[in-house]
Amino acid sequence: MASSKGFLSLSSLSQGVIKAEYAVRGTMAIRAKKIKEELQQGKKFPFTEITECNVGNPQVFGQVPLTFNRQVISGLMNPELLSSNIYHKDVKKRVEYYLNKMGCGMGAYSDSAGHRVIKENVTKFLEKRDGHSSHPDNIFLTDGVTLGLHMVLQALVSGPNDGFMIPVPQYPLYTAILAMQNAHAVPYYLNEDKGWRIDMHKLQETYERHAKKGINVKAICIINPGNPTGQVLSESEIQQIVDFAYKNKLTILADEVYQQNVYKDGVSFVSVKKVVAANKSKPVDLFSFNSASKGILGECGLRGGYFETYNLRDEVFEQIQKLRTMYVCSNTTGQIIIDLMVNPPNRSENSLEVVDQYEREKQELLTSLKNRAHIVTQYLKKMKNVTCNEIEGAMYAFPRLHLSQKAIDEAHARNMKPDLFYTMEGILIVCFTF
Repeated sequence: MASSKGFLSLSSLSQGVIKAEYAVRGTMAIRAKKIKEELQQGKKFPFTEITECNVGNPQVFGQVPLTFNRQVISGLMNPELLSSNIYHKDVKKRVEYYLNKMGCGMGAYSDSAGHRVIKENVTKFLEKRDGHSSHPDNIFLTDGVTLGLHMVLQALVSGPNDGFMIPVPQYPLYTAILAMQNAHAVPYYLNEDKGWRIDMHKLQETYERHAKKGINVKAICIINPGNPTGQVLSESEIQQIVDFAYKNKLTILADEVYQQNVYKDGVSFVSVKKVVAANKSKPVDLFSFNSASKGILGECGLRGGYFETYNLRDEVFEQIQKLRTMYVCSNTTGQIIIDLMVNPPNRSENSLEVVDQYEREKQELLTSLKNRAHIVTQYLKKMKNVTCNEIEGAMYAFPRLHLSQKAIDEAHARNMKPDLFYTMEGILIVCFTF
């Protein structure tokens, strides 16, 4: 009797896809979804609702979008409303600016790498941030950072022995993409006892150990501020990483999507680009990533992101450019929110009323995030058998659970890792085993 299903099987699928694991959307997220459905069906649990914290998604928890940004996007989507009194004159002015510069409405394709005017404004933002020159041609607008990472790693992986140094704990997107690309994740372990800092001596040992195994280590990924660990790297620490990359001929992938999320007094964000650009004698290949999903905006659903290339040889840059054209352009709403992120209302071009409202809303969001970071750390430290470093930035706490030997033994008896056992039996949280 013929099967009621098609011919595809696991053996006929990409083995890279099968090997890929993505903790924030994997087993525990599926379990949480199941419990949520059972709650809706009336099944009783010791709780009445599920709070989904597996990904940074601020607006699902009530974070309010910035008024100016949303009104501009609304005006772009509905330009016929510009003749009404719904919008402030500054909003109308910005909408008209985009429409004139883009030369088309929101529903049309842009250049594959993004609208030129937005790339120019990203360039101005980077030059102001870092004090070093940038160029619009080196800016690639993408649907969030995820697509940009896929593209760059796709370009960099040239063989099955290629390896990429990934911080552990890490955002699991990296290991998932590398598995799909049939490349090796080379973990370098952050030092929990020292606030999740990078041990440079162990970093070099890790590189050499994997190189001796025949792994062609090609790049190092830096997540700053740290996800999920919450540390913020100092300029001197970044300088050491740049020196390490130059010594070992490694490309740097700088994930800096939380650069606005810095909470600790006396700590500030320093970009990898700033340090690399200041070291002309050590030209390191660099890809820097940023996003409107995090930071203060929290506009995850609008899918706005970009990456900048720096120090690439012309023939390499041409291949990145070619690859970008294959994906067509990123969504135009995401492009606009990137421009609004890097080009906010300012006192030289906008009314005091609009600028004050924007800055007040932005400060309220940052203060709220800072307060919550403090509260989470404070209460985690009060819990029995839980320790947690201070959250300096980003959007997560990364506590250590000190499980009893009985719980560990039970996990092993069920052929499960202890942290997964804990989360499946008790609190559903995202766990990163290392």
